[in-house]
Amino acid sequence: MRDSSVSPLTAGIKALRDIALPLAVIMLAAAGLVVAYYNIPSVAVTLNRIGALNAANPMAFAALCTAITSGLIPWCFRMVFPGLRPAHPLGDLIHSMTWWALMGMVVSYFYTLQADWFGGEANLRTVLLKVLVDMLGFTIFVGAPGNAISHLWKDCGWDTARLRAAMGPGWYRRLVLPNLLTNYFVWFPGTLIFYSMPTDLQLVVANCIGCFWALMCARIAAHSGVPMSDAHA
Repeated sequence: MRDSSVSPLTAGIKALRDIALPLAVIMLAAAGLVVAYYNIPSVAVTLNRIGALNAANPMAFAALCTAITSGLIPWCFRMVFPGLRPAHPLGDLIHSMTWWALMGMVVSYFYTLQADWFGGEANLRTVLLKVLVDMLGFTIFVGAPGNAISHLWKDCGWDTARLRAAMGPGWYRRLVLPNLLTNYFVWFPGTLIFYSMPTDLQLVVANCIGCFWALMCARIAAHSGVPMSDAHA
């Protein structure tokens, strides 16, 4: 639980200071992958094969891919380090993989909707429209609050009565805003990167960023005391 004496702005700024350098490395790597896709034929062939799997089984692919990258891999990372190990490892793993499988399907459907609305071209206008709808719509009203409530419910031992009591008045300001500030810092450049890819590869690139981001968040939360939602919302 977050210390109530720490304001959302202070918590968000503290987290941003912690992530600036590793975030730059993550984003440069993701941007390099996009550049390689459009300029190195062998990279394009490999990624297009993955995209074909996504196109053939979009919901199954989204659920499995996101559960592994945002659920299983970060959980394994936390289990290696005693200071990061969850109090209830099995319950934490089940929650993480189930939640991110569901979110993966939601996000995949959202990316498909955006392609229907704005087209699948990777031109500047299309990419910016998708980024704005994502950051100012989906993230604020679906992704960020959904992640915050899901993780709070886990922290409450999956007790809905405790969850309701923990939320209370002003829950969005207390629970969502600090993570939302950091989310924008990470995922505004992140969305610019993965929306520059074909629709079938957007989730793949987003999950690559999200996986490294989740690992980084586990370390930040342990050392800074600032809990953070650990994937794109």
